[in-house]
Amino acid sequence: MYHRINKPDSASSLVVSPGSFVRQIDWLEKKAFHFLSLDEVVDQGAKTALWKRYAALTFDDGFRDNYEKGFSHLLRRGKKAALFVVVDWVGQNGFLNWREIRELAEAGMTIASHSLSHRWLPDLTEDRELEREVSESKKRIEDQIGREVRYFSYPVGGVDERVGEAVQKAGYRAAWVAAARPTRSVKNELFSLRRVKISPSDAHLGRFALKAWGLKGLF
Repeated sequence: MYHRINKPDSASSLVVSPGSFVRQIDWLEKKAFHFLSLDEVVDQGAKTALWKRYAALTFDDGFRDNYEKGFSHLLRRGKKAALFVVVDWVGQNGFLNWREIRELAEAGMTIASHSLSHRWLPDLTEDRELEREVSESKKRIEDQIGREVRYFSYPVGGVDERVGEAVQKAGYRAAWVAAARPTRSVKNELFSLRRVKISPSDAHLGRFALKAWGLKGLF
């Protein structure tokens, strides 16, 4: 799971340098990892053995540098990835606009929802507010890209059973948390799928390798 691909920022754990990103993709290719789309991840039950060497790249929030320094590199290599968009941030300073998002969709990247406004969903006590965050975001992205939006990622990984059920009811096929573990358990495992956050410290390829192999939790 990536957020930003840009010059390092000592104040942020979300910014991976372009050089580190390229080296990480190089490493995955050298180790013969197969890059999966989110459809492929869900089709195989979102589980795989380590020796299968699968990787699914996701980008949260919709920063414009994803387009310039991340997706452009992946497209040149013919690699798959997914972008989880915060709808209300589209077109704001530093974020992708709808034309760029449509371009990525047409190039084969998966476009998915990261909610309407990036609120902490478990705190939304009004069902109407929660439904708006998960349902309206889906509809607005679909209206813009002309494709079904099948997947969701919870802002800051915030999920509980009620939030998971709302996302499922909205018509999504699966949903991802923002870390190796969900904040709360969800009955349907497809609506609390885990990811591994890639941070500036993963510029060290040994550390990145532990995450890629799914071994970081052992240390």
